[in-house]
Amino acid sequence: MLLIGLTGAVLAGLASATPAVAVGGEPVTDAAYNFVASVHTGTGENDLGCTGALVAPQWVVTAKECFTGGAPVALGAPARPTTVTVGRTDLTATGGHTAPVVLLVPHPGRNVVLAKLATPAAGTTPVPVSSAAPVAGERLTAAGFGRTRTQWVPDRLHGGAFDVTEVGALSLTLTGATADSVVCKGDAGGPTVRTTGSGPELVALHDRSWQGGCLGETETRREAVETRLDDLGGWIRQSVADVNIFGATADGRLTWSATDSASGDRVGATVTSAQTLGFTPKAMATLNVNTVLVTNGSGVLYRVDITGATPTLTFGAPVEVARGYTHDRLTFDGDGSLYGIAGDTLRRYTVTTAKPGPGNIINNTLVGSGFSLQSLTATGPDWILGATSAGVLRSYRIDAAGKWTGASLATSGWAGYTHLVSPGNGIYYGRTSAGRLARFVDAAPFDGKGTDIATFPNDPVDASGWDQALLSALPFRAFPQSPADVSVFGADAAGHLTYAAIDSASGDRVATVTSAATLGFETKAMATLDHDTVLVTSTAGRLYRVDVQTTLPALTFLAPVNLAGGWTHDRLSYDGYGSLYGIAAGVLHRYEIGAAKPVAADITGHVTVGTGFGLTTLTATGPDWILGTTSAGVLIAYHVDEAGKWTRYELAASGWTGLTHLVSPGNGFYYARTTAGGLNRYEDALPFDGKGTDIQRFDNDPVDTAGWTQKLLSAQPFTA
Repeated sequence: MLLIGLTGAVLAGLASATPAVAVGGEPVTDAAYNFVASVHTGTGENDLGCTGALVAPQWVVTAKECFTGGAPVALGAPARPTTVTVGRTDLTATGGHTAPVVLLVPHPGRNVVLAKLATPAAGTTPVPVSSAAPVAGERLTAAGFGRTRTQWVPDRLHGGAFDVTEVGALSLTLTGATADSVVCKGDAGGPTVRTTGSGPELVALHDRSWQGGCLGETETRREAVETRLDDLGGWIRQSVADVNIFGATADGRLTWSATDSASGDRVGATVTSAQTLGFTPKAMATLNVNTVLVTNGSGVLYRVDITGATPTLTFGAPVEVARGYTHDRLTFDGDGSLYGIAGDTLRRYTVTTAKPGPGNIINNTLVGSGFSLQSLTATGPDWILGATSAGVLRSYRIDAAGKWTGASLATSGWAGYTHLVSPGNGIYYGRTSAGRLARFVDAAPFDGKGTDIATFPNDPVDASGWDQALLSALPFRAFPQSPADVSVFGADAAGHLTYAAIDSASGDRVATVTSAATLGFETKAMATLDHDTVLVTSTAGRLYRVDVQTTLPALTFLAPVNLAGGWTHDRLSYDGYGSLYGIAAGVLHRYEIGAAKPVAADITGHVTVGTGFGLTTLTATGPDWILGTTSAGVLIAYHVDEAGKWTRYELAASGWTGLTHLVSPGNGFYYARTTAGGLNRYEDALPFDGKGTDIQRFDNDPVDTAGWTQKLLSAQPFTA
């Protein structure tokens, strides 16, 4: 029997008790089947088509083979760009929802994977998963966007009637009820449903087929093997729950729990790993869906790679990242900042990659002392929350320079919680010494007030049972994007955004993507604030904020937000610490950015640094430092103090001609785009010493020799 994925085609003819559903090779037009998804992995000639089913507003279930051709599928971002279209049975029609896939959750024992969309498919009703097992002789309906008898790549959903001939523990066998009912290539992962009085119920997914009668096939047998889903409803509900809480037991085993933020209920049972970490855990922070940081009593920081959470929790051997992490508590804000408290001292670090190793956790910043918190969690980018032994609930905002402002949200009542965890969005969970997990919802989590915190004393997540030594919530906004640590955004002449990921250690570009959408205006200058916020000016002098939704596998963004006029700068750059620099007609300006998603009122502190800045390129290399080149090939660094006074350092008197852009994420890494479209790379061992003699060039090993054709380029600061 043949595998049926990895092409573009459809299932012929869909039979149903509902008259509106076509039979005998006619396309499906019933809106009840809008849940059927067209899944495409790869791009261009490598584009492969499959089918899936929407089972939750932001989740599609399909076959694992659609992503790797039968090889193991890892928990995390897909290896190939993947796009899903759902909400319409005719792909040439308007409407529906198209979005990239940002996360894969494979089932460990079946050819089944859950794919998370970048944005929910609003307006499309997910199909319920049946809990009733199929039986021999039962007639079911199968659908797909795969090949038909007459078309290689149809653009409409087809379906057919099939009879169940055999039911196994994990699969079932179907035979087409009509000559046109056959499962073809491109249907892999598509749904087989049972028709009920309330509509279709998902029973199984297409796995293998003889493909008899499919276009281009000589086989005559039409049987197909399906992967059963009727007993996986619990796994699906648990996997798509929006709150994920990892934990560690006193003996070093990891735990994973899923809860629904809306109801506050735990979904399914808490899963505990059979394997142990090999050490006694002391503190824990969750970076993303498949990466947890854990320390031991000797101050060693380990990275633990989660390979599966449900139905069994598995992980790779812990990887030593660093030493000296003697913190009693750790937490990650989902936006690159790791916070730790040792005694009463709070420190902040920058995590520069989704899978950090030695050297990828940098910028050890002393925030301050006096942080006597018995619990600690991050509630959003640059915000932390904790409770004292006296029961005071404290909230703190840490700015880019490490300065903090704090507020007491409650003066009593929070002493009994040994742990506080938050995935963000004002959702807090507090664990008591008795194992109760209480829940809270803060309507305005960043207003410095606790009067709007809703408590649910009679409706906790659980009254008991949470006996882990450590707990840590997965931040809502933290998902693996790329293993590379340098992110470079750009804009081409047509107004598309671009994104490239570079490994700073090897200098290799490991990913690149261009958005399908355009900004809608002619661009002039660009500065990257953080991983999902870019500032872009137009040639008309308007400043826009562009909110990036996803970078990989597809680059998507929301409609640009028009912030202000009068931004006539030729070049812009952001230093990652709150300062935005711009040059207009040789005049250097500095502004302060007061929010992660700034509006016009958040851009303040305008200082005219000086005139005569005839730089043809501009980048920030760290807090209060900028770097640029002149048309004569001179490389110049400037330090700009708090008052706006500057000091000039000539790093090279020549040799830097022929460059259209200079970008830097910090840490002495510089990237220069040439007029020929190459991207050169450099490493400055001491970027703030005012000397260029220690700059290492890689003339024979650039990032690329050609292909960088963007009109604008801007690197995301490591510290942003």
